[in-house]
Amino acid sequence: MATVNSMAAFSQWFGPQAPKAYRKWYNRNLTRRLTDINTAYKQSFNHDLFTVDADDLPKEIQNIRHNIANRSNVSDKAFAEYDKKMSHGIPKAIINNYYIPFLNQWDGVSDVPAPVTPSAIDSSDDTDGARITNFTYERDLQYSLRDQAEELFAGYKIFGDNDTGVEYSIGGKRIDLLLENESENKLLAIELKADVADYKVFGQISMYLSLLEEQFPGKEIAGIVIAGEIDDTLKIAAKRDKSIKLKSYKMALTLSDET
Repeated sequence: MATVNSMAAFSQWFGPQAPKAYRKWYNRNLTRRLTDINTAYKQSFNHDLFTVDADDLPKEIQNIRHNIANRSNVSDKAFAEYDKKMSHGIPKAIINNYYIPFLNQWDGVSDVPAPVTPSAIDSSDDTDGARITNFTYERDLQYSLRDQAEELFAGYKIFGDNDTGVEYSIGGKRIDLLLENESENKLLAIELKADVADYKVFGQISMYLSLLEEQFPGKEIAGIVIAGEIDDTLKIAAKRDKSIKLKSYKMALTLSDET
């Protein structure tokens, strides 16, 4: 087994592409924040997050995914509590959205790979980084909703086994989150927008519901659009469709003592 420590390489890779909100969070001291994340991770899972077997990185990634997904089910919830305290999920988002993709590219010995950021997805007209930031927030929002689905949507859970309902693929499209209420035979499709959702989203969610009705003819199908702000045009478009609900989210600010 070729055991290596990946923190320095990951820090070098992640730092230049970190979203603005994340840079504010670690405040020019990324190494300290990564060390704090690792301390909480080790306490919960009895394993160093950044010490990996370079000969079997796929297994390392699988274990990390499993640990993060089950962080609230272990006896020592140090990581889950730390993650919730730190801007409601930034540590978890860094691991899921950046550290795991980094390990997927790194061989454990070579120089750090080229950054692969959200800007690689439809970034042709990206100007001031807003597209990157919004994509990141949508990913973070998705993870938060996934973790709190049963709490926020009473009677529902993520559809299928092994989080099948996360980015559920149907008809060549992808639903951000698909929930199921088995006792009432219902499906709930959720579309997430980090910023403003306008009338165009109505067509998008309506298409998802139609595809679901075709695939699951015996189930009651409904949809929810969750966005930072709901534009009036979307409110008008959805006014006569009782199967589509509109909700806005609020992000809470938490402060941590550093001195």
